[in-house]
Amino acid sequence: MGLFSNQILSLFLVCLFSTNALCAEVNYLVIEDISRPFQITENNQSKGGIVSDIIDEVFKDPEYTIIRHVLPLKRLYKLVESGEIKNWIAYDAKAWNSLSQWGNFVDEPLFPVNHAYLTCQKNAPLKISSSKDIETHNLAVIRNFNYPELIQLQKTGKLNLTSVDSYQQGISLAGLNRVDGFVEMELRLRFNLQQEQLNKPCFQFINMSQVISDYAIYLTIDNNNNLLNRFAKQRIKKLKEIGFIDDVLDRYTQRKLVSSTAN
Repeated sequence: MGLFSNQILSLFLVCLFSTNALCAEVNYLVIEDISRPFQITENNQSKGGIVSDIIDEVFKDPEYTIIRHVLPLKRLYKLVESGEIKNWIAYDAKAWNSLSQWGNFVDEPLFPVNHAYLTCQKNAPLKISSSKDIETHNLAVIRNFNYPELIQLQKTGKLNLTSVDSYQQGISLAGLNRVDGFVEMELRLRFNLQQEQLNKPCFQFINMSQVISDYAIYLTIDNNNNLLNRFAKQRIKKLKEIGFIDDVLDRYTQRKLVSSTAN
């Protein structure tokens, strides 16, 4: 028996007797174009990202093979809903519940996220303690993203929302003071500022947690694979313990550099 055959036999025996995981192909669902920095794509190919890098590390053991599927969002939902794709994994948040009808959240969050108000206004509030601090403001938000707290304030006439089609557009409007601020997830703002090289000395981040509650990002897995779910939970806990997830977040958002500059 040759070396290659021995490797196949060894892998088979690992899969057969493993108590931690089921030897399987895992279909990783990657949203095309709109999920940076969680998932980064170019020309229909997965090119890393915060969640993608974590998934690579979670399933680096030989028991699993990750198969990436780069899909437009509507196509992704259709495949999951129809059951055409099995044994899938994706990312979600309990605040969104995008895939909870067909999948189960891994019972260990990946990392928390918060929203921030990016502004160049000299008279911007030093702190946002409640919605009263942003009454009458004109805020840029990404078109078709869900901001229920801000939409409710707009409906009652307490602020105005200006929809933009890209982070570059929102950042530019804030930098030119054509809006009071650009509201988005802070890690996305920092990533896109870094990528687009649009940073200006006047930019400041104001935490929006008193208006838009913080929440966590999770992995969610096909609800027919509880064994995979348990394995992912164990691995995520381990990666947190050794600092791997913090390192990934730092790499994509330059959190350490921002912190050291602020100090």
